Amino acid sequence: MPQEKTPTHTYPPEIEAVSAEALSRLLTISRQLSSTLQLDSLLNLVMEVSTELTDTEVASILLVDERSGQLYFAASTAGAVPDNMVVPLDGSIAGWVVRHGRSLILQDVQSDDRFYANIDKDLQFVTHSMLAVPLVNHDKSIGALEVINKRGNAPYTAQDVALMEALASQSAVAIMNARLFQQSDLLAEIMHELKTPLMAIRSAGELLSRPELPPAKQAELVQMLKRESARLSKMTQDFLDFARLESGRAHLERQALDLGQIVQEVVRLVEPQAQTQGITIALELPDDLPQPHSERPLLGDADRLKQVLLNFVSNAVKYNVPNGRVFIRAWANEREVGIAIADTGRGIAPEDVPHLFERFYRVPRAEGVAEGSGLGLAIAKKIVAQFGGRVTVESTLGQGSTFTVYLPLAGVRHEE
Repeated sequence: MPQEKTPTHTYPPEIEAVSAEALSRLLTISRQLSSTLQLDSLLNLVMEVSTELTDTEVASILLVDERSGQLYFAASTAGAVPDNMVVPLDGSIAGWVVRHGRSLILQDVQSDDRFYANIDKDLQFVTHSMLAVPLVNHDKSIGALEVINKRGNAPYTAQDVALMEALASQSAVAIMNARLFQQSDLLAEIMHELKTPLMAIRSAGELLSRPELPPAKQAELVQMLKRESARLSKMTQDFLDFARLESGRAHLERQALDLGQIVQEVVRLVEPQAQTQGITIALELPDDLPQPHSERPLLGDADRLKQVLLNFVSNAVKYNVPNGRVFIRAWANEREVGIAIADTGRGIAPEDVPHLFERFYRVPRAEGVAEGSGLGLAIAKKIVAQFGGRVTVESTLGQGSTFTVYLPLAGVRHEE
């Protein structure tokens, strides 16, 4: 996508009066930005400083999806904005800023033809004023940084623009560095994880080429090839899913869902696996779960939610004891729905619980049972976060574990 070069702005003399405190804050933040390589932490820091420097209610960061060329919300202090919300480059204020590489002050956003009103609708929020500046790296706009509704209905000033442009310039470089770090770090970990199934496949292939190999051993090696190939395929899909979620390129659907139906489909998929271990699955679905036609339905991506629940229910079976039980219970209140998946398995040690959702983390005492990519729980948590929800874990060694997913209903803001 061709980008216009960011023009040099000329500001009135009062720009020289930017407070020493604000300039000192920018200097401090510059050091923090350059040393922060975790993208989520970096974006949160940028938004925190943006609202502080401009005395503003809300800040948002939108980034350009390198594949689709569209903008998506990477972060916002108005937490109810779905992370997967796409904003068109044509027909939005942020899109104009990205395309033109220029900052924009709007004291009356509602009257501007470029205002993308769907955002306010989803937020149950009213945008009055806005200052948007481009995030430019090597003369290429990678996104936009917005501050919305200056406190006290005060107008945005040239000083605000100067501070935000300085912050945006530093932030764009830091964002690209964080992305590169994530890619290289993730790639190294992926290559390490791929070694085991690849070595198994290579060894089986070499053994099968020997003419003296007995037929029974050949059949055993063929089964190994099938098993490791399936495992490799699953790992590759997990790696792709995680990379897309990590970079913000995985845009989830936002449709009214039938939670009861999704849970029942997950149970049907897992039941054959459970039956082979003599494990019973008990399901509790109340009649008052929100339906797609409800006033406040559950909004999300049915396939992705099924992926999340399938991961938790499959794990509840995999890490259970023979002839154990799995309990699945859903409920709803006026704000959210909850789905709890409990098992009667071996449980998780307290020191392991905080690390469960880290990528490639495996509970030491589960070695020999876990043969996946090590990304299942990390992917599940990221998907739930894109729904605006959260996951909790309770576990007792020797008794079992309970994973609970909480998802907000339509129109419910996170901070409520």
